[in-house]
Amino acid sequence: MTDISFAEGIDAALQARVLAAPHFRRWHEAMRTRFTLRHVLVRDAVAFGPDRMGFILVEADALHDGQAVPGLALLRGDSVSVMVVLQCPGYPDRTILTREPRVPVARPDLLALPAGMLDGGAFVSTALRELSEEVGADLRVRAEDLVELTRVWLSPGGCDEAIGLYYAELRIDEALAQSLTDRQTGLACEHEHIRLRVIDLADLPHIGMTDAKTLLSWHLYQARK
Repeated sequence: MTDISFAEGIDAALQARVLAAPHFRRWHEAMRTRFTLRHVLVRDAVAFGPDRMGFILVEADALHDGQAVPGLALLRGDSVSVMVVLQCPGYPDRTILTREPRVPVARPDLLALPAGMLDGGAFVSTALRELSEEVGADLRVRAEDLVELTRVWLSPGGCDEAIGLYYAELRIDEALAQSLTDRQTGLACEHEHIRLRVIDLADLPHIGMTDAKTLLSWHLYQARK
């Protein structure tokens, strides 16, 4: 990777982690294959602990059809989300939302579907892990329960992140549905402060401003019915 340099302040250890990060390697190989890539400057990089490479800010000197293209990009890797459809006899279909602080949009209480970063794993295994962490292990979702809706880039003008959207229909009893309401979850080691909200599925488009994955998942699920 001789076409890569690093800004001052990024030490040798962090440089090695950037070069080894799966999301950086994938992006770099795609750029070399699809563009005339002359140089990549890694402007900044943030590691999320000893085992997880986080945000990587790059500036690419790249051409397409001989013309220079905008080169700034935030690399953070792919993510996955799951819309869990709770089916209880005698009740309308419901779903689970997380309510948690989101600093990038300055919202302390954003409602959205459970989701998480892949961190080098596969979509399905990551989805199951995130559901266990954000919802609880007592809501038993198996790999065969997950149905893929689509994969989509979230902001291709500035970020590499693509998200896999899944849903799972679960038949559960009302006692479990009630136990999920207002449950507090999340990993303390990652400063997650999550509280669950269970709502009627039909009400999801009316929860107020939310993220793209939440609304898109709902619309794609309805289109299948």
